Amino acid sequence: MNSFLKGALFGAAIGLLIAPMKGEELRRMISERAGELRERLPENEQITTYRQQVSDRLSQTTGTLKDYAQQASSTVKQAANTLSDVAQNTASTVKNTGQDVTEITRNTAKNSSNSAL
Repeated sequence: MNSFLKGALFGAAIGLLIAPMKGEELRRMISERAGELRERLPENEQITTYRQQVSDRLSQTTGTLKDYAQQASSTVKQAANTLSDVAQNTASTVKNTGQDVTEITRNTAKNSSNSAL
């Protein structure tokens, strides 16, 4: 809003400077319009209150976002730990199954060679 008001003031000033008027009349008109604009602007106390409200809301939102980020981080860590446990269990099961298959194959081979003799 501040930028808008500055732009409006600047545009009005340029418009007045370009208009064909006497210098004295132009200065008086600029002074009057500047006074009118000052009356429309909120008081410093209102601006300070508004700024504080915005700051408070921003802090509150920042805190909420930090909480969400921590929750997301915790959830991701838990999921990673669970996946790690599953991977370790699967690797152990595959290793044991491989050893069992090897043992069965050896026993079968021994039994086959003993039967063949």
